[in-house]
Amino acid sequence: MLLNPKKQRTNVRGQIDSTDPFDAPIPGQSLTEEPGKYPWEHPPRIVNPDEAFEFIIYKIEDNPELQEDLDKFLMTGTPVESIVNTIAFTGFAEGVWSPDIAEMIKFPLSAYFAVRGQDLGFDLVMFNKEDTPSVTDENIINNLRENNPEAFELLKEELFKDEENTASFLDEAPPIDEEIIAEGESEVEGVDMTEIPTEGMLMTEGEDVNYG
Repeated sequence: MLLNPKKQRTNVRGQIDSTDPFDAPIPGQSLTEEPGKYPWEHPPRIVNPDEAFEFIIYKIEDNPELQEDLDKFLMTGTPVESIVNTIAFTGFAEGVWSPDIAEMIKFPLSAYFAVRGQDLGFDLVMFNKEDTPSVTDENIINNLRENNPEAFELLKEELFKDEENTASFLDEAPPIDEEIIAEGESEVEGVDMTEIPTEGMLMTEGEDVNYG
């Protein structure tokens, strides 16, 4: 545990010290520091969302290198939502606008990048993907096929063996001889059920059973 929370200590990744749960700032420590230390602690320079939007567009249109970088992001499928969120948060972190202005400029910025991407003929991705696993079974199989063909072939053989072992005669219904079924039905139809003797077939009440 650090006695001085402001003292920096270099820890090697993987050591116990690097995961010490007590090696963290003291609760309320930020309230004891000098106010105005960070840019967002000062009044924002822009308080109007229209002015904030115009400020961003001017920065983009006046910088060809920035335009090229943004166009590359759009061309490679970077979601417009990610680009807009980055710009909005950066402006807040630098003290240019407040958090509410950052939220208000997201929609017009998204529309600006959408129009820009369509004019350039890009297939845009508007929103970030949510609840998508980083590694899927399909990705694993494709990577295995490309990077380790031998292991892929062994895996495929094992899967085929499992399918063969689980197959049995129960998987298929036995063949039914329709002629036998028809003959049985014709024999039953010609029998008078009243003529079948029932005497001796059922035990009468109180009758003793002789097993000897």
